[in-house]
Amino acid sequence: MKRFIVATISLLLILTSSLSATRLRINGDNSWVGFVNGEKVAEGNNWQVASVSEFDISDGFAVIAVYVHDAEPGNAGRGGALVDVILDDGTYIGSDATWKADAGPPLAERNDGWEKPDFDDSGWDNATQLDQFGGGIWGFGADTMRQTLKDPDSTAFWVWAGPNDVADDIYLRFTIGSPTAVKPAGKLATTWAFLKSRR
Repeated sequence: MKRFIVATISLLLILTSSLSATRLRINGDNSWVGFVNGEKVAEGNNWQVASVSEFDISDGFAVIAVYVHDAEPGNAGRGGALVDVILDDGTYIGSDATWKADAGPPLAERNDGWEKPDFDDSGWDNATQLDQFGGGIWGFGADTMRQTLKDPDSTAFWVWAGPNDVADDIYLRFTIGSPTAVKPAGKLATTWAFLKSRR
């Protein structure tokens, strides 16, 4: 069953010092694009295989934005986005109802700067929290997904903007910290196995 999700997820991370090798893992049903402080760092189109991006955080701040598109129109499909961030000190941040969410037009038609750190998301609703990783309608893919969602195991929730059988394009944001610069370690969108091989 093919689906696309449009999710924009912005994470502002509170850090006590500059951290490196921070990981962003994204699964979207079915395709997604991820950004860190407005720079594209990830994309994917297989909901069972996470994109894993590595970037550096400096001065305690990063904004992570994810767009996801559900390919099956309207109630023919169920959209979902699963996102987590793992800091190099072990801090884990997973998608849930605290993230901000907005339904909108396809990514190519949205030009309001939603992925930028200074974007005002105060008018957005909280994300609709769906099933936790491993359960619900995506549960049958968990064994495959664990090949990229391990070390640590994902405890994030699938989320959406409103009911997940209505909007086909959604944006999610989650903000922590205060504005500073983030230095992506290259526009890396790869697999967990590749990242582990670089250690």
